[in-house]
Amino acid sequence: MKVLLTGASGLLGRDVHKLFKSKGIEITGLCFSRPVEGLVQLDITDNDAMDKLIASTKPNLVIHSAAQRFPDQMEKEPEKSWKLNVDTTQHLAQIYKTTSANGGRLIYISTDYVFSGDNPPYSAETEGNPTNVYGKSKLEGEKVVLAADPNHCVLRVPVLYGDVKTLKESALTCLLDTVRETSKPAKISSYEKRNPAHTEDIAGILLDMANKLDTLPGGVYQWSGKEKWSKWDIVKLISQELSMPMDHLEEVAGPSPGGVPRPRDVEMDRSKLTDKGIDHHTDFKTGFLKCLQPFL
Repeated sequence: MKVLLTGASGLLGRDVHKLFKSKGIEITGLCFSRPVEGLVQLDITDNDAMDKLIASTKPNLVIHSAAQRFPDQMEKEPEKSWKLNVDTTQHLAQIYKTTSANGGRLIYISTDYVFSGDNPPYSAETEGNPTNVYGKSKLEGEKVVLAADPNHCVLRVPVLYGDVKTLKESALTCLLDTVRETSKPAKISSYEKRNPAHTEDIAGILLDMANKLDTLPGGVYQWSGKEKWSKWDIVKLISQELSMPMDHLEEVAGPSPGGVPRPRDVEMDRSKLTDKGIDHHTDFKTGFLKCLQPFL
């Protein structure tokens, strides 16, 4: 098997690249703004460059992980972000499909933010109804991928955490600074609930999907972590487990103050994967606290 991975220097991409290499799979990882030794630095929004790379590497599978994934940044740079999340995705899905000369299968990494959060848990067949531009861009990305080739796959994932390079790399690990910066009062929502997943778990799911590619139908698949946490729950966990005060923090029982709208609860049904024997889950408390250790 030969795999091409976009976003290989990102939070998820690093664990995907590491796992596939450890299994002896020939994988070409792409990066751009964060060059890393062993990866190919390439601007995936450059369609000609991507065409040439695919023609030369001839992968069996493309895992498209690169994206603008921060909702607030998406609102600030909507055109630039839409180009990456939708336009580039559409081009990649069209040039790399089962009917093209160098084609094969593509797995597009999407998000639970394609849902409104009003009626969880959501099945893979539930029509998306996003509340912000980020969710809209990822839902449109799903549509252009499957329109290009129904044999392509979409994998929706929740908020992720893992072995971060900086705390700000994950919307969850950055909460360590929120707790320990006691001179900065902050309001933290207990309203929005998420089902976080460790990046190593998602990498394992992608590996299983890749290994079953010959029999895996195209379409939408989903994975959520099996535990539900709000940001308020997480700052309490940090405070209790690491003996840090949280007197400067205030619980907000309604939607998060400031920023773009977030859905309340976007838990996704996992059965489409578990029915195929694909199931990876790290206990959140154990995995999350381990991720924080290098920054303590």
